Amino acid sequence: MREYIEQISGKLPDEAWILYQQNLKAMRSEKGQLILGLHKPCKTIWHMTKGAVRKLEMDNGIEKTTHFYVAPKVFTVLHSALTGEPSDLSIISEEDCEFLTLDIDQLKILYQQSIYIERVGRRMAEEEFIEEFSMRRMFLKLDALQRYEYLEKKHPEILRRFQLKDVATFLGVTPETLSRLRKLRLSV
Repeated sequence: MREYIEQISGKLPDEAWILYQQNLKAMRSEKGQLILGLHKPCKTIWHMTKGAVRKLEMDNGIEKTTHFYVAPKVFTVLHSALTGEPSDLSIISEEDCEFLTLDIDQLKILYQQSIYIERVGRRMAEEEFIEEFSMRRMFLKLDALQRYEYLEKKHPEILRRFQLKDVATFLGVTPETLSRLRKLRLSV
């Protein structure tokens, strides 16, 4: 996990890594297990070392996937984690997963103890912002076929590891439309 964190934040001195690592707690979840429920405040940063999860929201009673994450990955529900407000997203394990978790309040304490850890937190938030911005641009600029092609090219693991019904809701299409898009891509 250190290597992954350092890819995000840059090299950490050993003492900063030791301080950070001492506050991580091991957690496992089984496929199908909810790790954050809808309308619950997000108080955790998950460092996923194994598995795959997805974030989802309810829109007029319909479940819609908003994000896919595959290990190694660090994630949270940033708005809820920063404001303390209930999350409008849920997180569910799509495979058996292993995590190292960090409590948000503990992270704030660590910020006071190490400028390097503060940089880790800032870079994680920036990464989440960049991903969110890129996704929003994709939905504004690309049609459904182009969004599918984008996933094929940039994130093929999503198409291999997640259910197609969830990929469809993420792309903003019905499962039937996704099936047609996939057939169209195969015939090209």
